[in-house]
Amino acid sequence: MGNKTLRHVTVPMFDFKYDSESGEFTCYGNVKNIIDHAGDRTVNGCFVKSIERHKSNRTMPKQLWMHNPRELPVGPWLDMKEDDIGLFLKGRLSDTTTGRDIRILAKDGALDSFSIGYIVNEERWNRDLMCNDLIDVDIKEVSWVNFACNEASQLVDIKSKLGDGKVLTKAELRLLLESVPAGLSKRQIERITADYKPSGEELDLKTLEEYDFFK
Repeated sequence: MGNKTLRHVTVPMFDFKYDSESGEFTCYGNVKNIIDHAGDRTVNGCFVKSIERHKSNRTMPKQLWMHNPRELPVGPWLDMKEDDIGLFLKGRLSDTTTGRDIRILAKDGALDSFSIGYIVNEERWNRDLMCNDLIDVDIKEVSWVNFACNEASQLVDIKSKLGDGKVLTKAELRLLLESVPAGLSKRQIERITADYKPSGEELDLKTLEEYDFFK
């Protein structure tokens, strides 16, 4: 069983959509299968029981600013679910000074990160990835925050860059390979990055497509 203290994991704002008429928005409060700076990784199914408990009790996590429990919430979370990507949330920012400020900053792109506050009910050490897999977590709050975890931000940006057909640097490719769920050895990562030779504005797809996870 995990240590019953409140932990946090932070990710960049992902798939944020705001409806100006209703004042409601959707986003991901967490993206699964990313190893955070503390060595934790949320995995498939880790949010399911908490979501069920909240719905059974007719409650929702608090929507806070910077995890500050001493300040008033900035609005309600209206719905949440776990999908293939992570913890998907629907919320609304209240028409308060802080709520209006956050709404304006988010629309301007100045605020770009969320962080969940949770208690671990079950966790397991992953020897292959050398990280702590979070199996069951109790979601207490989801906050707007200034800074995302560097590793998560970089991975989301790199995967987006790859999907757009843009050139990856060797350093970006290395970080992406280190995040592969199957877990590659350091020797394999060194060999792949050594063989990777992008030129101009085109990806070296011929080399990358030799590996199943790029197909």
